[in-house]
Amino acid sequence: RLIMIKPTIIGALLTGTVVVSGFSIQPAAVASCTATAGRNNLTPLFMADYDDSYPSDSSEDAHFEVKEEAAAIDVENKPSTATENVVSSIMDYLPSSLSGPITAEDRASINEAVIKLEALNPTEDPVYSPLINGVWTLKYAGGYSEPKIPSPTRDLALFLYAGGYSPGLFALNLAQKLPSQLVEVGDVTISISRSQPRIEATVDVKFFGGSEESVEVTARLEEDSGLRFTETYESASVLGQVVDIPEALQYSRDLYVSYVDEDILVVRDGSGVPEILVRN
Repeated sequence: RLIMIKPTIIGALLTGTVVVSGFSIQPAAVASCTATAGRNNLTPLFMADYDDSYPSDSSEDAHFEVKEEAAAIDVENKPSTATENVVSSIMDYLPSSLSGPITAEDRASINEAVIKLEALNPTEDPVYSPLINGVWTLKYAGGYSEPKIPSPTRDLALFLYAGGYSPGLFALNLAQKLPSQLVEVGDVTISISRSQPRIEATVDVKFFGGSEESVEVTARLEEDSGLRFTETYESASVLGQVVDIPEALQYSRDLYVSYVDEDILVVRDGSGVPEILVRN
């Protein structure tokens, strides 16, 4: 069925003088009176009444701004971990070089900090961990307090009965035998690989004329348990001259790994003297 709408009604719709209610068409005045007569007053909304400050696909609910700058500050001011605090305290007490002077008080502070660090060791069975492998710089080698009465046989006794020298210290000792007025001795670098001899200790030596050489000591590293290695010297090289150590004279020592992570390695010899290495 077709509904015929008179032209006058169409004109009224265009001018807003009538409203459509249900299936009937009423004059605007009548519709207004009908709406206001009810309990709930109705207010017509027009396009101009909407707030266009929000995109069309967002709601008009409360909007919250994310303060990215504050979040960045929180990341930068992230509190240090217990391990980082202990490592920082150790570094504060370390001498500038292995041969540099160190006071008894600083040595005691280092020992206390190392004990705290070892208690935080994150690596189970560190001997078997791949974190052991890599290139390290020997930063500290613990020792014994100087005796009140000097003894000419003290160094020999410590070498034979108290753990001896590590390959790194042995290489450093060989380098220091060179005339100090002619050479400058660098840091001790320890390379630990997966194939034997696993250890290569290197000390770079720079002559004042400009040429550079090195002192190297190699050693085998055998796994005895999750915490203990056996370290055995194999050869030494001084300024390119390689000397293979006879098996009967090869020195070996027990080596205990007490801490290792991505940056720090702490080992102790059979007498408990610690060595601290930092990954390059």
